[in-house]
Amino acid sequence: MIPRKEQPSRHHTTNNPLFGLIHYITLCINVTLILVTAVTPGLFLLLLSLNTASSTTQATTTTPAPAQYFPRQLVDHLSSNNVPSAIEPAKQQQEYSNNNNINNNNKYNVEQPASLQYWTQRYYTSDVEFKGPGHPIFLILGGEGQISPSTGLVYPFVTNDLAKTFGAFVLQPEHRFYGESQPLRHSLNTNDDERRSTLLTPEQALHDAMRLLDFIRQDVLNCSKDKFSKNYCPVITVGGSYPGFLSALARIMFPTMVDMAYAASAPMLFYSQTLNSQYDYYNHITNVANTIYPGCANAVNTTLNEVQQTILSSSFQELSLSLRMALGICNDTIPDYIDNVRMFADELFMVVGYTFANDNMANYPPSNHTRLYNACHTFTSSSHLDAFAKVRQFLTMRLSSSTTKEKQGTTKNRSTSDCDCWNMQLQLPSGSRATISSGDWSGVGTGDDGESWDFQTCTLLVEAIGFSNEGSMFPSRDWSLNWLTNHCQNRFGVIPKPLALIKKYGFDNPANVNVTRIIFTNGMKDGWSVGGIQTNLSESVIALNFPNGAHHSDLSHQGPSEEDTNDIKQGFESVRQLLKAWLIDIQKERMTTTTMA
Repeated sequence: MIPRKEQPSRHHTTNNPLFGLIHYITLCINVTLILVTAVTPGLFLLLLSLNTASSTTQATTTTPAPAQYFPRQLVDHLSSNNVPSAIEPAKQQQEYSNNNNINNNNKYNVEQPASLQYWTQRYYTSDVEFKGPGHPIFLILGGEGQISPSTGLVYPFVTNDLAKTFGAFVLQPEHRFYGESQPLRHSLNTNDDERRSTLLTPEQALHDAMRLLDFIRQDVLNCSKDKFSKNYCPVITVGGSYPGFLSALARIMFPTMVDMAYAASAPMLFYSQTLNSQYDYYNHITNVANTIYPGCANAVNTTLNEVQQTILSSSFQELSLSLRMALGICNDTIPDYIDNVRMFADELFMVVGYTFANDNMANYPPSNHTRLYNACHTFTSSSHLDAFAKVRQFLTMRLSSSTTKEKQGTTKNRSTSDCDCWNMQLQLPSGSRATISSGDWSGVGTGDDGESWDFQTCTLLVEAIGFSNEGSMFPSRDWSLNWLTNHCQNRFGVIPKPLALIKKYGFDNPANVNVTRIIFTNGMKDGWSVGGIQTNLSESVIALNFPNGAHHSDLSHQGPSEEDTNDIKQGFESVRQLLKAWLIDIQKERMTTTTMA
């Protein structure tokens, strides 16, 4: 689910090959200029909403903030019946945060029982709008990507709008095993996958969030834990995509600590294994592409089928030479594990598929300047290009600006000389036995974050996503649990458990487990909307659907702006009013109880 950085395509004005060459050189120069001036985001979610192909000026993105560190996070919350208080070492926590030295967590790990080992979690806060005890706390849940200080707080609608409206404090922890928040002191590239399978889970991540919340609200904010105290600070969890799922799950798992949840583009039905069909995701992406650019689906399908037929009728030696060049793949970058034409075709079209999926997630606000529109234009209107040239143009424009991995997950921009090809190896996540087709067929991403997400989708967060023979513009390829199991055993030595979480928490319908006060929002142009909760489940488990919205467009990283469509603007107001009503209900409950006492 982790997209790569994108660049705009251009319209060809002539069929003359010379003009096409001049255009392509110009495009490379423009891409390089964009790379030099662009801010590289630290969190994958930021990329979902950025639309670099738009010529209009966007509002300020995210809220950069200094990182803070919580050194008393438990490695394993679920293995001990006697969990020590998170607020016990208040003085040590303050000293640690002031030092901002993540390596100091080692002193807390020494001579601790295995179940009570501590580690240090990175987090961010904003108290700009906080009016003191008695006012809410917005808990933004981190997801499958690092959160750097340059990114900071990721949702301006929460930090700048909702926090101001309700006088709230904002807290945002980084998810365990991403970025600097590493529970294990050794590298993930070890043979400790059995232990990791118990530690890298949504449950452990939410226990992290609750333990940090417990420390912040009591020891930092002086909020009362007593719901009937005037100093009680109601907690509202917030998240988009996988963090949207976490937000809803937090309300289910911790109903006494979390008072309400805001879950945008949450893939609830994917993780409850109740999706109608494995083909729904890419079929929906196909339909959306064809809606915004009529003829797109047929053009893409015709092009990819022609390329596939040529690849499958060729020898692997031909593939390594002429076909590689025709597809714009940089020399010596076809991964070593690809040793036959069938496997090469599968991996190539996986890259094409998840690149379109990334474009779909970012297709907001809708216009003829979005990346998805321009991708369709490449396949539909470039009549002077053959099938291989169209695929080459699509992928080089989009992936030649990918980042080069350095040690420990850091990145740097690629040089101008890389603009005429795309590096296939850079599509791999970190770790041994990595493959392009991984646990998440919408794309696991690259680097250490990609490895962690591959692991999560190999264990509890199973996503059934395949390519249909009818209804999809991509070459057909069935997903199966057998395929996933083989991948996960070869990659990590683990076996997927797709039903473990749903059997335990029943999150496919929170109303059935007596949960209240959850807002689910869906951008109906988003591929993930097929797995979202789209109808009201009770009077207080509410679904808001946005016809023009893409992937959590209401929780974009630009925040509310004049460019928002009317349905998203109305969505902002609906969220405000729902949260206001629920906060009033909590206040009434307190006053009623106080009066009765």
